[in-house]
Amino acid sequence: MEHPDTVSTEAATYTATVDSAETKSSRVSNPTKEAWILDSLKKRREEFLSKQQIQAFVGTWNVNGKPPPKESLRSWLGFVPDGVVELEKLPELVVLGFQELDVRAEAFVYNNSIKDMEWTEAVESSMGPARSSLIKMATKQLIGMFIMVYVRADMVAHVGNIQTSSVGCGIMGVMGNKGAVAVRMTIRDTPVCFVCSHLAHEATQVDRRNAQFHDLCKRLIFSGNNTAYPDPLTPSGKIIGSGSADGERAHTVFDHSYIVWLGDLNYRLAIDTGDMSEILARGEHRSLLGLDQLQIVRMNKQAFDGFEEGKIEFAPTYKYVVGTSDYDSKRRPAWCDRVLWWTRPGCEDGISCQEYTAVGEICTSDHKPVRSQLLVDVWQADAERRHSVYLEVLRELDRYENECIPTARLNETTVDFGQVFFGRMVRRRLQLDNVGQVPLEFSFIPTPNRQSVTPAWLKISPSSGMLLPGQHAGLEFTVMVDERTSELLNTRVEEMDDILVLHLKRGRDYFIQVQGAYQVSVFGMSLDVLVHCKSAVRSMTRADFERCLESGQFSVPKCMWTLIDFLSQYGLDRGLSLFDYAGDRMLGRRVREWLDLDEPLDPAAILQWPEETPEPADISRMSLTDQTLVPSMVSDFDMQHAPSTAEALERLSLSPWAARTPRPDEAVQRQDSDSDVDEQIYRPASLTMDMWTGNPLPESIAARSTLPHDAGVDTVASCLIELLRSLPEPLIPEPLFAACIEAGGISRAAALEALEVLAPGNLNVLVYLLAFLREVVERGAASAARIARVFSRALLRPPADHTLTDNESANAQSFIMFLLRSHGQI
Repeated sequence: MEHPDTVSTEAATYTATVDSAETKSSRVSNPTKEAWILDSLKKRREEFLSKQQIQAFVGTWNVNGKPPPKESLRSWLGFVPDGVVELEKLPELVVLGFQELDVRAEAFVYNNSIKDMEWTEAVESSMGPARSSLIKMATKQLIGMFIMVYVRADMVAHVGNIQTSSVGCGIMGVMGNKGAVAVRMTIRDTPVCFVCSHLAHEATQVDRRNAQFHDLCKRLIFSGNNTAYPDPLTPSGKIIGSGSADGERAHTVFDHSYIVWLGDLNYRLAIDTGDMSEILARGEHRSLLGLDQLQIVRMNKQAFDGFEEGKIEFAPTYKYVVGTSDYDSKRRPAWCDRVLWWTRPGCEDGISCQEYTAVGEICTSDHKPVRSQLLVDVWQADAERRHSVYLEVLRELDRYENECIPTARLNETTVDFGQVFFGRMVRRRLQLDNVGQVPLEFSFIPTPNRQSVTPAWLKISPSSGMLLPGQHAGLEFTVMVDERTSELLNTRVEEMDDILVLHLKRGRDYFIQVQGAYQVSVFGMSLDVLVHCKSAVRSMTRADFERCLESGQFSVPKCMWTLIDFLSQYGLDRGLSLFDYAGDRMLGRRVREWLDLDEPLDPAAILQWPEETPEPADISRMSLTDQTLVPSMVSDFDMQHAPSTAEALERLSLSPWAARTPRPDEAVQRQDSDSDVDEQIYRPASLTMDMWTGNPLPESIAARSTLPHDAGVDTVASCLIELLRSLPEPLIPEPLFAACIEAGGISRAAALEALEVLAPGNLNVLVYLLAFLREVVERGAASAARIARVFSRALLRPPADHTLTDNESANAQSFIMFLLRSHGQI
């Protein structure tokens, strides 16, 4: 007994293995290129292919679980001659498919071949003398579905690579009451697949039949680990568009030149037309074909898209009263039993239909058997010549592609910014030339280890664009380190060294190295790092910073103490002008260098800038210790036993409110929630500061142009403000911004409450700064309104995506003024 899952032993006797010595060629995976190559090979196929036309007899029959009839099946097998067999008149291929071969319940459990053997014997006995000329090559059964393939004896030597497959898609989507069996083979150099299927039977289950078709196309898999399986137009080891050697991957039904799909597809008429007996009796069944569900779904590309079918001129094949040729009046007649075919691109018109009919005289089942006579073009390839033509086509494609590949030239591949300082913009330019013959589209793309195109400290303009042949573009690289990008650079965790990728669309990538020597600075350094630094940050290594963070800390950063100490000595006795002027740009750079190098500020150089000024009074300097870097007025602040915000601020006993009376346009009346007394809250106009322009800051400067000031003190004051602004996280962190703005519109008590969650380190620095600012106001060096306007921007920073409104700006200034008050000034 022959096992249904194996190739016939009869075929093994006659089949010769076809060896191919062709060199394996590179695959093409681009669909556009695939189509171009196939079209080129098709145009030249006469150079390497010899075509032969063969006959294929295809029959399908749903036998409704009935045994074979006693009479011969010759009326179905239309190729069987009455007299002497002439070999050349027999079809080269005979493919027969059965459905509902076995409908017994036990057939779902036990896999036996009793039924298929019965029908095999019936078929072969009906072949008569032709049987000896037809060699059974393969059979496959899945419960009620059964396919058998015969090859004419003189063609067996040209048939190989035979495999079978089956898939169930019935109950629960896997049972074999519905599904398909399939056989694949190579005829000469042409791969062909035969599929026999049985789909869902209810008239209304069109969508389910469509889904089953697509499911079968995906799940009908043939092993690819035995032999190569070529496309007739391409070298046998490769299939255009696939990603691996053909013998190394599994194949689907569409990996063939042809698919012949037969079976009980169960597509019915789309609508109930009522009693059709008179229509069928008059032979007017063709008028019903417009309602055929299969034709409708093919037209709508819902299933069997790209498949063809012979012209239907026979009556519906279902449903008949068993034993008669009369339709069952309880069921709507339909063309359930069909034969279709599909051809691969490049093999169009390779199959034509000579006969397509149903056999009405066989009445064993409620279905009529269907047969189709097909003419199939198969090719025999001259392997050596085919490979030669294939390589010529690839070389032609390469030549076209090379002519179309964009080519660029960069005048440099390294961008060196030299020394880079915090807050100081540096620009460099490269030139990109289009030296190719086609338009060039370029863009910078991310590297594998970074999601963004550039590091945060670098900008490119333009980052993308297009150049015509002969054109060039300047690429501008701008490096700018600010408080958003400085933190990692300032502790040497990150170096200013990176690789950029300039990508040409449809072309190559260019790699550009960007580098710079970033000068570590106290500006842009986090407060936590600043309070630990006890030496020059410019000369510290990454290891130095790591050790520094593990050591003791100052109460306030040394650089801030240095600036405030200088202003305390030389900036408080010059009239109401401190923080009114922006200072000098070049002197500001020198002050920053002294701070970064941990060098004392040089009063002589600062105070005589740009011309000589009188020596200030000798004011005693504040003491600097390792753990108490605060002026004497707050030297008792203990970081280990931090007081509340209110207590810390109350220790600042200075009274800044007597300095000057506000102008009428600066004051608004508000009822304080903590007091029954109306208070005056200063709400000056919003501030726009340019720290290094040398121009006076706005606040009615014209009316106060006679106030004494010098560039040196103004520069140091500006450095203090810039130091606060450069903190990556502001002294009053962004999460507290909303609460502080709201408190600024309420009262001093609300302002103190908003700062209750401020970290002890931040609070210590804030207390120290407020002590100095109160002294500034009391000594008449600046107005409280001026201090609030300048330092509200330095201490309260809105989130990056937030635009400060006029009301929020006014509340921010009120918040600072609340903090400047002493306890008795509610």
